[in-house]
Amino acid sequence: IQEFEGMRLTAYLCPAKVWTIGYGHTSAAGAPTVTPGMKITRAKATEILKSDLAVFERGVGNLVKVDLSQNQFDVLVSFAFNCGLGALGKSTLLKRVNAGRFDAVPAELMKWTKGGGKVLPGLVRRRRAEAEMWRGLPNPESEEEGRTSPDTPEASKKITKSKEANAAVVAGGAGAVAAAQQVIPVLQQANGVVSGLSEALGKPAVIAFIVIVVAAAGIWYWRKQRLDEEAS
Repeated sequence: IQEFEGMRLTAYLCPAKVWTIGYGHTSAAGAPTVTPGMKITRAKATEILKSDLAVFERGVGNLVKVDLSQNQFDVLVSFAFNCGLGALGKSTLLKRVNAGRFDAVPAELMKWTKGGGKVLPGLVRRRRAEAEMWRGLPNPESEEEGRTSPDTPEASKKITKSKEANAAVVAGGAGAVAAAQQVIPVLQQANGVVSGLSEALGKPAVIAFIVIVVAAAGIWYWRKQRLDEEAS
């Protein structure tokens, strides 16, 4: 209700030419009487809203003769708050509700989209939101777009690709280890060369050189294994 009514701290004429203030409060809902030029505070607007809701909740409770879910009850309170308890009481909407024709309620709600004789986009959005709420569905405007569940083909493809990538990383790592095991003895045999490089270039540079050689050997070994597998 707050979302669709909005809050106005100065009295104004709504599209139906009724003086309104706060969260859609009109004199028909009870005190205070709304007059031109009237001003209120935010705290007062909230206080009036709570009082109005109590009135409409009691009214809907008296009009409805069947059991409703909380969502369904809230929809009728929202409708009555917007259109009035009198309108709800005389409506085909209420007849459908009391007859247990719950499936017909969304269509009945969508008949109430006019203000001052014209269809108003704001009322269309409000009735749609109420219809979705009546069905027990979330507001479509608040739904995240493009969300993919793990059961969808797109998600399955992503998961498959992820598994393939992980397998490649594992295979590459294993290849690097195997290559390193082959390269290390050679490096150990070339200890004299390494010592010479250490003296010439410094120990950090030699360590970096060894790391690069081992990494390159690992990549070469892994690619060789993949080519051998494809050939077989």
